[in-house]
Amino acid sequence: MNSLFCVNRVAFSIFGYDIYWYGLIMCSAIIIAILVASFFCKKRGFEIETPINIALVVVPVGILMGRLFSVLFDSDLSIKDYFNFRTGGMSIMGCIVGGAIALTVYTIIKKEKDIFKYFDILCSVLLLAQAIGRWGNFFNAEVYGQVVSSSSFFARFPFAVEINGTFYQALFFYESVFDLIGFTFTMQIFLGVKKDGYTTGFYLLYYGLVRSILENYRQNEFILRIGNLPVSLLFSILMMVAGIAILAFSIHRYKVKKEKGLLE
Repeated sequence: MNSLFCVNRVAFSIFGYDIYWYGLIMCSAIIIAILVASFFCKKRGFEIETPINIALVVVPVGILMGRLFSVLFDSDLSIKDYFNFRTGGMSIMGCIVGGAIALTVYTIIKKEKDIFKYFDILCSVLLLAQAIGRWGNFFNAEVYGQVVSSSSFFARFPFAVEINGTFYQALFFYESVFDLIGFTFTMQIFLGVKKDGYTTGFYLLYYGLVRSILENYRQNEFILRIGNLPVSLLFSILMMVAGIAILAFSIHRYKVKKEKGLLE
């Protein structure tokens, strides 16, 4: 790989087995998110081990579904490539869908009355994990945008990255920044507002909006499609709709409880 920083995809090797920066960064993102979520839960009076339980359910299913989205919607991959993870191919939208399904089933099995309590815990730190995880794309020299003229002021990091002598928009960095900004809001909502469903609704609306905008600048090779329809753009729109619906439902439910004097 050739880039502005001339970084190598391989962090180190163990007995001839390459360990990639991408995997290390993703693992770090998950661990950091769990630790931060545990701190948040302590502040909210929830059990601090809850984020670990959520991660044990969400992470494996999210990874499997993220890979499934890639092999189904990437023209360069087929279902035969599913278990060949080391060749690359992971859809964040697939991870989100898989994680949401897994957490919903988990709350049903636990007979939880309000699934938004668990979804809020997850969504309070999800943007933080995504912001960190996007740097894995930097080391893999992927998820970049349109070509930037080498004579332009923006032909430099953090505006652009150089891949094989050509400068491209550093979309992974743009999204990482937007994710960090969004995280400051989800954190404040979870710790400050303390109303079930608000954090989840905001996350879906915010990230759906960010992805729907950035998706337009991606190189075609990084766009998963159903026919001619971009998968991430479709799910971004669905996320925004779901986010608005959840926020509206949560606000209405809070007002009803307040009127009936059911709030503590």
